[in-house]
Amino acid sequence: MVDIVHFAGKAGVAAATNLEKFILHAKVNTPFTSICWEDNSWNITSFNIGKNQGKTKKIAHFKSLRDPSRNKSTVIIPFSMPFLEFAKSAFSEIMRRFHLQEFKRYLYAMQAIEQALLDSGKPACVTQVDANILDDAASLLQLRFDDAWSVGRCLERLTTQIIAPAKLTPVPLDWVSPITYKQPIRADRVAPKNNDKVVSRLPSVQTILDLAEIHHTSKHIPDRVVTSFVTLAMFAPSRGSEILTLPVNCIRHVQGEEGLMMGIAWDPAKGGMPLTKFAASEQFEKLATETVDFLLDLGASSRRAALWYAENPGQLYLPDDMKHLRGQPITLYEASKILGKPTEIQSSHASRFGLVKIDGKTNISSRTGAAGRYWASLFDFASLEKVVLAKLPEIFPILDGSTGLKWHQALFVLPENIINPIAETLHNVPSVFSINQINNQLGANPAGVTIFSRHGKTNRDGSPMAITTHGFRHLLNTLAQSKHLSESLIAFWSGRKSVMQNKWYDHVPQEAFIEAYLKLGDNIGGISSGEALNEKVQGLIASHALTEHEAMGIELGSISVTRFGLCKHPYALTPCPLDKDCSNCSEHVFVKGDKRHREEAEFQYNIHAKAVAAATAALEGGEPGAARWLKQNHPRMQRWALILEKMNDETIPNGTMITLPPPENTQSKTGLAHAVRMIATDVNHPVEVDPTDEAENALMSMGFF
Repeated sequence: MVDIVHFAGKAGVAAATNLEKFILHAKVNTPFTSICWEDNSWNITSFNIGKNQGKTKKIAHFKSLRDPSRNKSTVIIPFSMPFLEFAKSAFSEIMRRFHLQEFKRYLYAMQAIEQALLDSGKPACVTQVDANILDDAASLLQLRFDDAWSVGRCLERLTTQIIAPAKLTPVPLDWVSPITYKQPIRADRVAPKNNDKVVSRLPSVQTILDLAEIHHTSKHIPDRVVTSFVTLAMFAPSRGSEILTLPVNCIRHVQGEEGLMMGIAWDPAKGGMPLTKFAASEQFEKLATETVDFLLDLGASSRRAALWYAENPGQLYLPDDMKHLRGQPITLYEASKILGKPTEIQSSHASRFGLVKIDGKTNISSRTGAAGRYWASLFDFASLEKVVLAKLPEIFPILDGSTGLKWHQALFVLPENIINPIAETLHNVPSVFSINQINNQLGANPAGVTIFSRHGKTNRDGSPMAITTHGFRHLLNTLAQSKHLSESLIAFWSGRKSVMQNKWYDHVPQEAFIEAYLKLGDNIGGISSGEALNEKVQGLIASHALTEHEAMGIELGSISVTRFGLCKHPYALTPCPLDKDCSNCSEHVFVKGDKRHREEAEFQYNIHAKAVAAATAALEGGEPGAARWLKQNHPRMQRWALILEKMNDETIPNGTMITLPPPENTQSKTGLAHAVRMIATDVNHPVEVDPTDEAENALMSMGFF
């Protein structure tokens, strides 16, 4: 096999001569087999097939910056000659040497060079390029793109790896792009305080909950397909292309310490090593398995057809009961059966399926379709075959170039029109999805019909609800970095039957929800607070001119989970002044409707009720010290009784966070020392008291005993 060497120009030879040889070298060694060099648009779809390329075409347009067509797939004003020949040659060499998936930036760089040459009054020829021209080209790129660093790097590589080595300029070029690198804003990181731009790019958690409700209640197949994608996107942080190229055998089981562990095998989109991502809970394991089984069953017929087309190129797939029709005239009823269309094609719609009518009719009842029809027109079999085969892309049967995954091996190869709510599904015609199709269903086309609009779902302000396929990855990364990966996965995509508003709190661990509330800003929605907590929040709003969200964030602080409820004391500042006496602490929070909090309140109330009853009986019997214990336990019993009263109050909605008012007497060490000091220095204290009795009285007055 002959090695292809890179072209290197000869020193001492005119730049124009080196350019001629460079163009000839590029033409001879072009990596593209299906292009015409003279065309100004090259179809390179089959070159270096990408991740989930599917039906996507890759076309390189050699159009100038002055072309009015912009992003349209046409060329009105191509590069000027002789720059056009250089651009084609340079592009061919770049693709041959680097096998790029993303190539448009190099075309943008060439557009900037050509325009800079023309703006300077020079001929549109690469031999006229110098450092000043490249600086001007970089300026054009900065004007065109908000973040031009990556395109500037392509301009630099075009200079250092193509133009300079080939000696295409009279003077050697040693140029570095002046466009500085800017750290991109990542929305899958926990946002720093007051960084509203990052927080705003995270998806609304209510959007996730609405999708969960649709997933578990809707029987509409387009809805189920979209929410199946979302289920797998919520399984673990992943890119949309990785999900759409999952193989049919993606489920993996590994023996762990506690039995079999279920996971999904992924192939990363950006060159990472293949890995298995395991389920965060048994509930998610069941949900993901059911989702995969649903997609396997839904796409079984289309994968059979895809396998046929892979093994029999150029021939139409026929179901077993239709195989006798190959090459024979067919009726509209038979065409519908071949396509897997649930209803018969109407005669007025035959042209939509490319069916060409021929002479002749049939009166065989098994071929005519509709009951009572005596005659049915005949159509050319080849016309249907041509239309269906044209639906397969030129890279068929390859779906994923990075792994070699074929259509019939892919989980998301499903019937044609399966997510189109207004078109009838063609079960025997295989189809694949692009990220744009999923995004459109998730709200990228708010003026059209989406999964949210079909179910009347909107944002709190009434605006259309939307989320992107990458939003799930951002959300899971943010939650993972805030230490709530497992619990949040369960909370934000559970297998419940209904997630109607004001009821979903019953299913969400409140501490995970509060953590998400503090991390995700307004995207999480509001937290309902009751009585004392609400009074404190309103006080902060009034005294510090804060928003309700900011005041609630300050009041919540850092939430810790205790057996008694939620504790919002900042332990990083001071230790707890009321160890295990949470009912008497204004920093103790319980949640209305939380089963754990209710059970603990009942348990604590029963303990203190028994202690009060025992102390009362002892006091009546004249036992010494009984009064002290009664004074200590009776207020505690009352506090726990008040908590149970709030828990049973039907006027308080579930999910409301409640803090009791501060007790009249505090038992904190700071409060104890302060009270003793106040009593000891009381100028109105008229009676001489023994120091021991004084201390005891101080402690008694504070309810210490």
